[in-house]
Amino acid sequence: MKKIRDLLTILSFCVFLAVFAVLFLVLPEKPFSETENRPLQTAPAVSPETILSGTLADQTNLWFSDQFPLRDGFVRLKSAFELLLCKGENNGVLYSDSQLAVRAFDAYDSRLHIAENADWYFAPTVKAQLERYGDLVGQLSVPVVTLIPPRTVDVADSAFPYDRPYGDGLYDLLSEVLPEKAGYLELLPDLRAAYERGEYVIYRTDHHWTTLGAYTAYQKVASALGIEEVSPEETWSKTEISDFFGTTAARASFPWGKPDVITLYDDGENYTVTADGETLDGLYDFRRARSSDKYTAFLGGTHGVTTVKGNGDDRKTLLVFKDSFADSLIPFLAHHFDIVALDLKTHPDLTAAIGEYHPEAVLVVYNAENLITNAAFGNLR
Repeated sequence: MKKIRDLLTILSFCVFLAVFAVLFLVLPEKPFSETENRPLQTAPAVSPETILSGTLADQTNLWFSDQFPLRDGFVRLKSAFELLLCKGENNGVLYSDSQLAVRAFDAYDSRLHIAENADWYFAPTVKAQLERYGDLVGQLSVPVVTLIPPRTVDVADSAFPYDRPYGDGLYDLLSEVLPEKAGYLELLPDLRAAYERGEYVIYRTDHHWTTLGAYTAYQKVASALGIEEVSPEETWSKTEISDFFGTTAARASFPWGKPDVITLYDDGENYTVTADGETLDGLYDFRRARSSDKYTAFLGGTHGVTTVKGNGDDRKTLLVFKDSFADSLIPFLAHHFDIVALDLKTHPDLTAAIGEYHPEAVLVVYNAENLITNAAFGNLR
């Protein structure tokens, strides 16, 4: 009887392997995962270069992992077990009934070293970037305002039984190192207080601030730029995009969760918007609102150069060096300025851009996680 049981176990295992091997070969490759909101590794190209460099082996391993049959279901199942085991997180994402937040990320130490899945930051590396940026700002001829949107894990600290290493040390460092001429606006206390009051200022399933959170930042930016008349938030007409699951939910892959709602604010004005030379329909791309990445409805997503022009010849220009957090902020600023927005990673020459566009002021928007995970901020020149 024992031999029969052993034989059946072996046969079952062999059948399992055979079935999944056949499925792997016959099922079409998926180039993109809607669940994880990221491109998947497809069959790697075989060449002498990839063989000798070792990249072929790495790509092949990733190919097997990404194209494994029923992968999305197994990913969700693994996430569910993590929660059932009371771990409170999966894949570096913290979970509570009302909020998700990325805890672990790849911390940048140098061009040669990245600490993967770290929950700390390298203070000397961040400080060096800030000091270099401060030196650059000191040489500019126009006013500068600097925004470093905080991470969700810092804003929603009270939602999780998680002791953040260094606490708010990163934001203390920003206040200490950035010179007055950089126009640094501290946002963490405002957003955290609003979150504690139950205001919807950060998404539950995404790493961005909500449009209300962007409006909170807009009020501070407007004050810093000398704008005296800021319309109350209630006066803007609003359109809601429902069923939004963002990048944090994609990374965690929890099998359940409440979706977010994206709100688009409209001041009733007509704007001419171009993205990398292509004219868009306006500040919002409603076709993208039906895609898997609904946040790209703001300005049609990330582009190298985005311009926004309003009506009238007396409007002044605001130059924005940005990451994606600025996409939901720019529609508010367009009420007062013509905007030239440059992606900070692909257009690092701030000095040349000032000479080309002759702005009234410069706004730099670069979120705290990006500041930790790459060196783009310190590469501005």
